[in-house]
Amino acid sequence: MTELTPDQVQALATAAGLPLHEGDLAEVTHRLNAFVEVLGGLAALDLAAAEPAPATPPDPDPGPPPGPPTGLR
Repeated sequence: MTELTPDQVQALATAAGLPLHEGDLAEVTHRLNAFVEVLGGLAALDLAAAEPAPATPPDPDPGPPPGPPTGLR
């Protein structure tokens, strides 16, 4: 994948409503490109047989269900 340019990173920040100062643009562009490069390794994973899983594991001890609110009539 080609690297993002500073203009593209600025456009992404603007579209997301994130303030990005000109003095930070080079560093943010570098870090974002490094992040995208690392994530690119995930594309090589064979996930055809992988079962979906919840993002967070279920609580092993959820405790009793909450009772009715108090103080309401």
